[in-house]
Amino acid sequence: MSYIFRNSVLKTVAVISATVFFQSELAAEPYAFISNQLDNNVSVIDTKTQKVVKNIVVTGKPVGVAANNHKSQVYVSTPEGNGFAVLDGKLLKQTGIVTTSNGALGIAVDKTGQRVFVADWYENRISIFDTDTFKLIKAIVVGKSPSGMVVGPENQWLYVANRISNSISLINLDSLVTLRTVDVGTHPFGLAVDAKGKRLYTANVESDDVTVVEIGNLKKLATYTVPVQSRPYAVSLALDDTRLFVTNQDDSSVSVIDTQTLKEIAVIEVGEKPEGIDTHPDDRHVYVANWMDGTVSVIDSKSLKVVNTIAVGDGSRAFGQFFTQ
Repeated sequence: MSYIFRNSVLKTVAVISATVFFQSELAAEPYAFISNQLDNNVSVIDTKTQKVVKNIVVTGKPVGVAANNHKSQVYVSTPEGNGFAVLDGKLLKQTGIVTTSNGALGIAVDKTGQRVFVADWYENRISIFDTDTFKLIKAIVVGKSPSGMVVGPENQWLYVANRISNSISLINLDSLVTLRTVDVGTHPFGLAVDAKGKRLYTANVESDDVTVVEIGNLKKLATYTVPVQSRPYAVSLALDDTRLFVTNQDDSSVSVIDTQTLKEIAVIEVGEKPEGIDTHPDDRHVYVANWMDGTVSVIDSKSLKVVNTIAVGDGSRAFGQFFTQ
């Protein structure tokens, strides 16, 4: 009798453990928030099922996306809505609107989730907001037409691509002052920084190349140029920062750069006019928003092949870091 009881208990414990593990595994799956500029909404992709689970209405021609995983929020810039929308990353609904200006484009969050940065294309400045109150902390003047932004892993630096100025601004997040400006290629747009804060990568739309900036030693910056395909727009790192993926708008492709040799090693065909790109938290799968197709291409960074194509909405841009965790 005791043997039967013991087996029953063990089976019950096993079932409970398996259920808890399965639920935890489901809960750990991130969403991808894809802004559809022409549809005035944001498609939410469940990356486990590879399906769109909801379209959230966001008016104002949404472009930039920044996930704040500390607060389960997602911020979406709305150039024609004069600011950005605040989305609940769990309930999948819009909870607020913050007014900045009619030039809001790039958007990013610091590593603590306490500040959100908005690039103002027309006013040539970066507006910084507190994510508790959404009150303006400070506006910092940068170069002409700021677009892409990224925060360094140490949360000390904000890097800003100044498209018309052909430069990158380095803003110190302690003093909130621009301490350095670096010349790069022609019309920089999307940015990525490696996990060690040693290298910064920028896609240069008009010069058809990527600038690599060695930022480990700010006193002696070095830059390198890597040619890619036509009109590179945005960049994302994968596989422990060994591969850089670059969307090429006019070639409907993604260039793959080996970050050790700084050479283009592959060109992957995706949908028409790829723009936004981000890497899944698994560090392997790279998601690409294709503007003209209204789709998202999923690339396996090991095989360098497109493993899925997901229909989203019209004018999909997803410019920024769009995964929740």
